[in-house]
Amino acid sequence: MKSNLQDIEVIFQHATERAVCVRADEDSDDTWIPLSQCEIDGDRVRGGIITLTAPQSILEERGLV
Repeated sequence: MKSNLQDIEVIFQHATERAVCVRADEDSDDTWIPLSQCEIDGDRVRGGIITLTAPQSILEERGLV
């Protein structure tokens, strides 16, 4: 079965216990993704690049792809 998960590189902004705030690029708005619906890999430093893994539908809904 084909996975609908997609890895994308995004700009880390902030994280809470329940969600992560990221930007697609420098000119885009912040968007929040619930941690229950994604995984993040990389240093959680504001403005740093991280890898976000989430279902493609979530990424499309949030305007990240």
